[in-house]
Amino acid sequence: MQLGGFVFSRRSSFSWLTGGGESGVDEFSEAGVADLVITENKAYVLAPNNEIDLLLKEPLVDQDYEPVVYSWSGNRVEAIRALIGNRITGSDLSVPGCKELYVAIKELRYSLLLEEIERLTELAKTTAALVGRVCRAIRPGDSEIKIAGELKGRLGREGIYVPVALVAANERLDQFRHPIPTGKSFKNKVMIVICARRHGLTAALTRTVYAGPVPVGVKERLELVNVINARMIATTVPGKAVSEIFDDAVEAYAAAGYKGEWEKHHQGGPIGYENREYIASKNCSGMVMENQAFAWNPMILDVKSEETVIAATNHDRPLTYDPEWPYKKYVTGSQTIVLPDIFEL
Repeated sequence: MQLGGFVFSRRSSFSWLTGGGESGVDEFSEAGVADLVITENKAYVLAPNNEIDLLLKEPLVDQDYEPVVYSWSGNRVEAIRALIGNRITGSDLSVPGCKELYVAIKELRYSLLLEEIERLTELAKTTAALVGRVCRAIRPGDSEIKIAGELKGRLGREGIYVPVALVAANERLDQFRHPIPTGKSFKNKVMIVICARRHGLTAALTRTVYAGPVPVGVKERLELVNVINARMIATTVPGKAVSEIFDDAVEAYAAAGYKGEWEKHHQGGPIGYENREYIASKNCSGMVMENQAFAWNPMILDVKSEETVIAATNHDRPLTYDPEWPYKKYVTGSQTIVLPDIFEL
């Protein structure tokens, strides 16, 4: 299909095209307050009159987007149609008169540029360090909501948004795979799952804390799930089919004595401008690209392993490394992967 233009409306697309700029006002909205419209020889920013000044003076400063302004009380779609005219136009969200091509177009951002890798690396390391500090300060009696609030506050002070903050204490850790924080208090064990975003990019990690010694069975399950994650990370190399990595993980679950456990929760996949660009599966068609970011998250019962990595042999594995956290080394082929242990208060 020969396109004469493309309309980018998603916040993730805005961040990608502007080098980390933010177009969001509503954190719960996929769409931003501006549309970036790219034609054969022009790049436009289309925004209402109450938003355009901030966009031009901050995220789009020194960028060559020509402003197209409409009234905040006007019709965005009409403004887009007036701009693109009769061109055959693609879009990353549903826009009347445009061909929605988000799945295809976002593949162009999977292979990260050097500047994007630097942004993601800094985000990952900062997030891991701050999450570690919060975890080490947790005490019995702290509620899940309090812990989540401490995490969001600590990260927020560094300009890091937290689209996902899951906290499960005690029996909730045994019962749920996506535990939204509640008022229940931490007694002896708690798991924390974080997706953190800054300058458009996202890093993910999971940490577990115990008050006192970790039971032998939990240690054994952690060893098994870390071995699975280490295998997944080690085989996340450019040119590898994502479905092959997934199939290998399924076999690893079975070899660990937990056949079918993978069916109870997704196993992660590529990460970047979204919490997951897509979820890996047996039937996914994606290939690992050079410098593509991934966050796998295998889980066995109450134990989960999740880090953020880059698919290239010259990058640290994982990016979400915290030197203050206890780690274990896993040798897989020619690679040594370090993955978190459980922290004992």
